[in-house]
Amino acid sequence: MKVIARTLVLTTLFFIGFFNTAYAGFGITPPYVTNTSLTRNSVYEQLIYIVRSDPTSELKATINIDVPGINEWFTIQEGNEFILPRGEQKVPMTVRVTVPDDADFKSYKGNIRIKTGTPDGAPAGAGVNISLGAQIDVDLNVIDKEIFDFKVRRIGISDLNEGHKVGWLYFPGKIRFEMLIENTGNVPVAPSDVVFRIYDLQGNVLLDETNKKGKIATVDPFMTDTVYAELPTRLPQGSYLARFEIKNGDEVKLSGEVNVNILPYGTLDAAGFGFLGLSLPHKLSVIVPFLFGLILIGFVVVRIIALKRGR
Repeated sequence: MKVIARTLVLTTLFFIGFFNTAYAGFGITPPYVTNTSLTRNSVYEQLIYIVRSDPTSELKATINIDVPGINEWFTIQEGNEFILPRGEQKVPMTVRVTVPDDADFKSYKGNIRIKTGTPDGAPAGAGVNISLGAQIDVDLNVIDKEIFDFKVRRIGISDLNEGHKVGWLYFPGKIRFEMLIENTGNVPVAPSDVVFRIYDLQGNVLLDETNKKGKIATVDPFMTDTVYAELPTRLPQGSYLARFEIKNGDEVKLSGEVNVNILPYGTLDAAGFGFLGLSLPHKLSVIVPFLFGLILIGFVVVRIIALKRGR
């Protein structure tokens, strides 16, 4: 009897250990879809990783969405059923939330359940014989407020050609400033301005101050993307130190220093500034004669029409 009892205890402990190991070897990260600043027409994506410690077999994942009243807002980019391949420890799953333009301003809670099992059509005995699952908690809040905000995750700058003259017009060199922007608001956003103060290499003497020209591309809500600011400079070839500011309205989101290397004109196969980069006097020297020409042509046309009517 003692032998039988000991055998039963060991067998029970084995199976308990087996099931605990099976469940411990399956998980998700992060285990939530949370956003407290959605607004109408927002689109929000959350990347979830399904993690297996010992992916020795192929599994099928089945997704069930249960967020009362708003299930139709959710899309699983990979589909509501997809395969977890053998040998893949981390399989991505993207949850997309699309808020309609008539959504109520309130909180929404629920969950997304992931259940795994043997793929359809697999031979008997293949894979696992138990169904493993996990739950993603959903907590969303739709608010009646537009939030314009962002974080600067990375910056970069390339070498540039110095400016050049065409006739009496001077076209400046173009600083192309790269920014990796994370939109932390709920509407499309871009830096409102980028300012460069360019000094000698030691940073003692201010030689040029310049702002971005033209528009900076916007980044969609809750997304991260690379955008560029283009700034003119009339400094000659050489190496300089620039102190920059990236602004969101009156707020400086990031400031710092970068080296600016200006090369002789034509060194790089990169376009400089066109008309947008011209100084105001040079712009007027082009615009005024052009407008005068249009007025003169219009006057001549009117006179010709009047003469024809007078006959």
